[in-house]
Amino acid sequence: MVKEGETIMFYKAPPYKIYERVLWAEKQLKENRYPNTKKMAEEFEVTTKTAQRTFDFMRDELKRPIEYSPKHRGWHYFEPVYTVKQITLTQADLVALLLAEKLAQQYRGMAIEPQLTLAFRKVLQAAGDTISVDLESLSEAYSFEAALSPKLNYETLSLLSQAILEHRLIHMVYFTASTGKTSSRTAEPYNLRNFQGEWYLIALDCDKKEIRVFHTSRIRELTLLEEKFTFPNTFDLNKYTEEGFSMIRGSQKFNVELIFDEYQSRWIRERPQLHPTEQRSTLPDGSLKIIMTVTALDGVKRFVMQYGSHVQVIKPLELRQEILSEINKMQDFYK
Repeated sequence: MVKEGETIMFYKAPPYKIYERVLWAEKQLKENRYPNTKKMAEEFEVTTKTAQRTFDFMRDELKRPIEYSPKHRGWHYFEPVYTVKQITLTQADLVALLLAEKLAQQYRGMAIEPQLTLAFRKVLQAAGDTISVDLESLSEAYSFEAALSPKLNYETLSLLSQAILEHRLIHMVYFTASTGKTSSRTAEPYNLRNFQGEWYLIALDCDKKEIRVFHTSRIRELTLLEEKFTFPNTFDLNKYTEEGFSMIRGSQKFNVELIFDEYQSRWIRERPQLHPTEQRSTLPDGSLKIIMTVTALDGVKRFVMQYGSHVQVIKPLELRQEILSEINKMQDFYK
C-alpha cells in the first residue's frame, strides 16, 4: 500500500560502479554460474559486504528475480529472464538512444531511475564493439531541462499497471485539488496516460458510475482488490481523450473559435495541432483562426489566457464571459 508521506521509494542514486557489478552478476546468472559475494569481491576487489549490497540492490531495488541457493552456494534466477542478441548501432541510432536517456533524466531521484540507467547500459553493452563514436563527447552536444511535474511514485504506477493488465478493481484514497477534499474511491482502471510529463489514470468511478481522470500524484493510498471487472467494449479511449482539452473533460460539447493575431500566429503555426478536431485558416490580415469542438472550457481558458491580448475568443459566449470575469479580477489586483 502506498501511503501519504511515504518516502522509501525515493532515494539517492547508487554510484556508477555498482552497475558494473550488476552487469557482471547478470552475466554470471544467465550462464548459471551461481555468483556469490566471494566471487564478486575477488573480481572487483571490494569487500564481501559491498558485494552483498550489490545483490541486495538487484533484488530489492531493480526487482530482479534472484534468490540465494544454499545448495549451490550462490545466487540464481528463480523465474525465466529474457535476453537480446548483440546489436549493431549506427551513430544515428546512438544519438537517438542518447536523447531518450537524457529525456528520462526527469525521473532522477525516483525509484525507476536505477532501472532506466541499467537498461540504457545494457543496450550499449549489447552493441559490443560496434560503437565507434565517443559517447562522452556526443553527450556534451545535447542538454535538457525537464518539464516541472509532481514527483512520480513508481510503486503507484506499477500497481496501477498491474491492475489494468489483470482487470482488477482498485481502492484509493484520492485528493481532489479543485475542492481540497480527500475521499475514498473504488474504481475500474482502464488506462495510464502521460500528458506533458504528468501521469493520469483513466478509470470508472464505481460510486459515481462515471469515467473520470485521476492525477496519479494525488493518490494518497492505493490497494489492489481481488475482485475483477470486464473491460467495456463500448469504451473508446481515443474518443474519450479527444473530447477533452489538456486532460480536462466536461459533459457538454462546445464549438470553440479562437483568433490569434498576426504576431502570435508565427509561433502557433510552428506547434502541432492543439486538438484532434482542430481546423486552421489564415485570415487576410495574417491572423490565424482555429476552430475545434471540446467539452472542457476550463482547459481552453487556461490555455488562452497565457497569450494575453494576442488571442481573442470568438465562440462560445460562455468562454468569453469566463475570461472577461478573470480579466476583471486581475484588474482589481493591479489597480
